[in-house]
Amino acid sequence: MSNENSAMPVVRRSLRLLSGLAMLGITATVASPSALAAYEVITVTNGGTIDGVVTLTGAKPAGVPITVTKNQDYCGATIANPDYVVDASGGLADVLVYLKDIPKGKAAPTEPVLLDNQHCMFVPRVTGAMVGQMIKVSTADPVLHNTHLQDAATNATIFNVAMPFKGFTVTKPLPGNPEMINIKCDAHEWMHAWIKELDHPYYATTDASGHFTLKDVPPGNYTLVAWHETAGEKSAPVVVAAGKATKSAIMLAAK
Repeated sequence: MSNENSAMPVVRRSLRLLSGLAMLGITATVASPSALAAYEVITVTNGGTIDGVVTLTGAKPAGVPITVTKNQDYCGATIANPDYVVDASGGLADVLVYLKDIPKGKAAPTEPVLLDNQHCMFVPRVTGAMVGQMIKVSTADPVLHNTHLQDAATNATIFNVAMPFKGFTVTKPLPGNPEMINIKCDAHEWMHAWIKELDHPYYATTDASGHFTLKDVPPGNYTLVAWHETAGEKSAPVVVAAGKATKSAIMLAAK
């Protein structure tokens, strides 16, 4: 008997149960597959570490400086192109690295994601977050900004807040489902940033040398994903052993 046929009696019984509940005025919610496969928080003992670097292959593209069109007295006439921030050894900064589909592990971060307006740019440019995590937006600039978060897939606004003066801060929750978030300042069209919202806390952004670290990873086989705003995305397998550090090297090609 096929799996489909063997499952039919269970489906029929479930439908009869729901129908009976409906007759009594009771509604029932059937959990979605995503809800059933939700990330499970456990105590990670003797977990491993993924210690890696992301590098850019080939020559770094000669990015055109950003032309400043507003508040030049403070922002300057131009701003260095942030598309590819590469050190002398090829290490690529601002790459989000995360594990794909990890079912269980350490608890969510308790601190909010930090996003600052610094000299007419967003800092950090790329970061990860866990679903529903709080985000604290601040500004170090004495000019009017706004921080406009959008669902990257639909352009639907998540929230849009004005940053009217230096030292202003606001804290808000991020959405409760995994998604890529675009961030922009409508007042300064060159200002952009990205937040990748995940259903687990195993993510990091590469530093100025392209380095990243993921700690307290339960032993097992995983897929590591590296995402860069211009170079795109690349995946690589990684095996994490108990109590040990696993080295990982990912190379992205310029586009």
